[in-house]
Amino acid sequence: MIEPFFDPQQGWAGQSLELLAYRLLRENFPALSGDEVHTLVVAAHRLYIERHPDHSSHLPRPSELRRVIY
Repeated sequence: MIEPFFDPQQGWAGQSLELLAYRLLRENFPALSGDEVHTLVVAAHRLYIERHPDHSSHLPRPSELRRVIY
């Protein structure tokens, strides 16, 4: 569901769109807490890096992802 937001072909000026991943998860799973949404985004981010090591240099490291509060 949120993998496309990490794809460099889908980014904006070389930047990933992980902020949209937060929004999509919050809209589709409103019962999740902010911490749970953040955990999902970080896990998906790590998984993307592991599956696409040659296409993930544009991404910040998972520890650098900031929490987004809606």
